[in-house]
Amino acid sequence: MANAFCFACLGRPLLLGKGQEPVAAKTRKALAIMGYLCRSGGLTSPREALADLLWSGTDRHKAMQSLRQALRQLKTAEEAGGIDVVRSSPGHVQLDPAVFSSDLTRVMELVERGQAADFHEAEELWRGDFLSGFEDIDPEFSEWLMVERERVQNEVTSAAFQHLNQISTEDGGVRVEAGGRFLLKIDPAYEAAHRVLIRLYKKLGQHERAEQQYQACVREMRLHLDVEPEPETKALLSEQEDASASTASHAEKNKETKNVLKNAADFVHLPEISIITTALNKRGLGDAIHLREEIVSGLSSFRSFDLFESEYFGEDDAPKPTLVEGSELGSYVLRFRHDDRSGKIVVQFDDRSNGQIVFNEIVDLSLWDGIVPTASQIVSRIHGHAITKLRNPANTSTFARWCQADALLWDFTPQSDEKAMSILDEIELTNNSFSRVYSAKASIIMKREIHFPLHDNSYQDGKNDLLSLAEKSIMLDPWQAMNQRIYGWALILSNMPEEARRAFQNAGRLSSSDPANLMSVAEGLAFSGDVSEALATAKRAFSLFAFVPRVFYEYLANIYFAAQDYETAIRQIERGSGIGISGLTTRVAALICAGREEEAMQILGRYSNQLAGTMKQSSMMAEDPAGWRRKVNFFQDDKVRLEYDKGAALVQRFLFDGPGSI
Repeated sequence: MANAFCFACLGRPLLLGKGQEPVAAKTRKALAIMGYLCRSGGLTSPREALADLLWSGTDRHKAMQSLRQALRQLKTAEEAGGIDVVRSSPGHVQLDPAVFSSDLTRVMELVERGQAADFHEAEELWRGDFLSGFEDIDPEFSEWLMVERERVQNEVTSAAFQHLNQISTEDGGVRVEAGGRFLLKIDPAYEAAHRVLIRLYKKLGQHERAEQQYQACVREMRLHLDVEPEPETKALLSEQEDASASTASHAEKNKETKNVLKNAADFVHLPEISIITTALNKRGLGDAIHLREEIVSGLSSFRSFDLFESEYFGEDDAPKPTLVEGSELGSYVLRFRHDDRSGKIVVQFDDRSNGQIVFNEIVDLSLWDGIVPTASQIVSRIHGHAITKLRNPANTSTFARWCQADALLWDFTPQSDEKAMSILDEIELTNNSFSRVYSAKASIIMKREIHFPLHDNSYQDGKNDLLSLAEKSIMLDPWQAMNQRIYGWALILSNMPEEARRAFQNAGRLSSSDPANLMSVAEGLAFSGDVSEALATAKRAFSLFAFVPRVFYEYLANIYFAAQDYETAIRQIERGSGIGISGLTTRVAALICAGREEEAMQILGRYSNQLAGTMKQSSMMAEDPAGWRRKVNFFQDDKVRLEYDKGAALVQRFLFDGPGSI
């Protein structure tokens, strides 16, 4: 690669210095810092976040000492390699974007171009999973790594599939074959990639190679997943391909027909969960019954599952422990049982598509803070397992496509929002009464106005259309917590705080066991002026998290700002997830209100180079900087709004007049 420095993070991580020679780092945690930063917004992270992530088992003071030592080890490695990429300050650690590059960045550039030579080079660069071998360095880091590794794979495969949506043989199938081979390098058991190659070879008239590819699919899926390919994959061998046949998977081929049927019925199918309860009907088992009801209620509140109670079927028709094949959405069994010997409650969740016991939890309520937190975490495990499977771009049902769009919304980048909007447009064409399409579109427009004001925005039509989208989602489904939440935000932007407060309260009641929903509700209540309820809701949300995503510390910072507790707001924003414009404004405003103006100026100066590049890309909003300043200030209380505006005014000058203006 052209840069003097490169971080090789696909496979076992390596530092490559000048001349691309490997540079030794003393410990794996030093390299883990690089890996974490390269996936963080702005290539930067607060020191406290790194310490908590990599030394979670020690107190903060010792963790910060260990972080400083690891950073010294990185600096030593940099000096040995003749490079200088890590920037450290008292509060943050950052990778210099002018110097830093990685093999993952290069792979994404290649697959987005998508020519045969690009796929070949990407295949050579893909040495293995993201940060391979780093799973055991710390429990907190391991949790982050598992999620991030799947995100990396989904980003890469999704980008690759953009070029495989039509089986083109104009170049002899070279590009499609290279793309399929690259996908199988990432995951040899990726059935959708095998299907691409089978279809290609069939279209080229190479029937023997198509048969060989199918046999390779069988072999790899048995080896890695212990399952057989779907019948549709084998059926490809006997299909008569039309010259204009579409690609990628049998699901893609059938998508149009399925969507017509769904749209005609105006119905979106969901994953199925059958609930079986045994030995809970005895006297004295109130806690067990309460736990069961909390779990079922929590699953119902997501409105993402079709739930079935086994008692309604009778003994002969109740769900059997047999495999259910051909369901892309998934079919599951949730079992509740009271163990008489131990007096504990057994909760088991089975995946009927492959017979897997996803988890078997023996619940001892004496070890938990209560029934509600216990139920919330079990619900999160179930929801996470079922929804994560559907986020694979190879899944094409309406609800799976929604899950893919929803995952992109949580990435919180303009590029991901654009991809999400494209998926939402696709869903609206075939299922125009699916309410979450409209609330999701409204959320994207809001993010563009507030968090990404300098990016071009071809679908921004102003707050009136924003409110119309939110209202449409509410009219279609007022019982969906997300719809109520987004409606609340739209009302805030329309200066209707009382109506917004009611919408946020509705969202909190509709999904009271989802901590992510509660944190968004808490922030909305704070902006609406109901600070005491906001603090109580945030406290409840934090009690339900298995681990707290850093973005929610930014929410918490806004809540404490509304409470005029500026020092606490500063501490929370420093634990936040990055340097988004909204979070930066909250931080600057809190510092000014706390009498720390000089530090606020230093914070803006620290990010000047990063934000300067963004400002050069677009003149969007430059014509109305005061308009952005009004929109970013959600606070409805007059005094709090005035205090926040002090920070917003400073950030406005910095963004639109340039760093020299402050």
